Amino acid sequence: MKENKNNVCIILLAGGIGSRFNRKKTKQLIKINNKSILEICIENLKHSFKNIEIQLVSNKNNINEIISISKKYNLLEPVVGGKERQDSVYSGLVAIYPHFPEYVLIHDSARPIISRRVVKELLNSVKNKPICVIPIIPINDAMRLVNENQEIIYIDKKNHFLVQTPQLCCYKELLLAHQNTNKIYEDESSILISMGKKINTIKGDTMSLKITYENDLKILEPHLNNRNNVTKIGVGFDIHRFDTKKIDDEENFITLGGIKIKNLKSLIGHSDADALLHAITDSILGVINCGDIGLLFPPSDKKWKNFDSSYFLNQAAILLKEKSGKIINIDAVVICEKPKILDYSNQIKERIGNILKINPNRISIKGKTSENVGFIGREEGIAVIANTSIQIIDDIDDD
Repeated sequence: MKENKNNVCIILLAGGIGSRFNRKKTKQLIKINNKSILEICIENLKHSFKNIEIQLVSNKNNINEIISISKKYNLLEPVVGGKERQDSVYSGLVAIYPHFPEYVLIHDSARPIISRRVVKELLNSVKNKPICVIPIIPINDAMRLVNENQEIIYIDKKNHFLVQTPQLCCYKELLLAHQNTNKIYEDESSILISMGKKINTIKGDTMSLKITYENDLKILEPHLNNRNNVTKIGVGFDIHRFDTKKIDDEENFITLGGIKIKNLKSLIGHSDADALLHAITDSILGVINCGDIGLLFPPSDKKWKNFDSSYFLNQAAILLKEKSGKIINIDAVVICEKPKILDYSNQIKERIGNILKINPNRISIKGKTSENVGFIGREEGIAVIANTSIQIIDDIDDD
């Protein structure tokens, strides 16, 4: 069992059959750009709620697919819910009992867009020890009630609001409320209101639309395709000296871009001195704000002595994947008098593409000389500048 440092768990409801949604497939499993709405929702939750356990609740027909998704995202083992939403929430509450949460967040997977501002306010509210906090949005349109006789009755929209999820609830209070009622309620706040509990509110987000009807999906689809993606540019630079005590011969080699190039003086470095892979690694780490290669793999640590730099680049790629980043292109310039980079650029691109598991056509490797100027012109070293553009979810809150 993982330590619940946040004292909060998430119950993500994915058991609805979508009777009002005009498709045969369960709505949360419909795919947008090869990712289901449920997966998009999970990714948004994991970006918004750091290090918080997520408990999926499925219907029995989709449980195998939900189990697979839970494993993919390292979630808690999913459980099967009941006929009503309320039954599914209770199943989730029972399932997370061994994690001893103080608070639980209940969210509908059919509401895949999650506001970071709402998340921040919900988590900040925990310090005040509330019973329940819900996001609400005002009603902008005029309201009317149509009774059983089709008579239209005026309702003043003032003081009327729409309620959204996620809803933050005291775990013990919500569990007790479920155990002490036989009635069916629409959501967590309504069942707690029935028990006389105080409900606090925060401002919701109109973009957090719940997919109930097929037209809702049409409205949200452009935003689900984008999912707050931005393009970030990372810059990496590295430089290594040749071992000038050696002479060029076929026994010597340098490692550049993951390949060995013979008949050169070796480069001096703590690892394998692959300046190109080091620069690209730093450019990726820069995008995800994870420091640099020296921070993650310090030269003061003997374990990295003579280490293959493809490992460093692969670890940067793993960190990037965890943040759902995708490399758009890499543009690197190798500055040296020797070797002639053009002779090796295709081989280097293939190797880097293999390490990063991307198409080599996304990689540009160029060679430039320093026109016999400076230490590079004197053939004393190699320098590399690398720019990597990455598409990634913007999870930085400027509020």
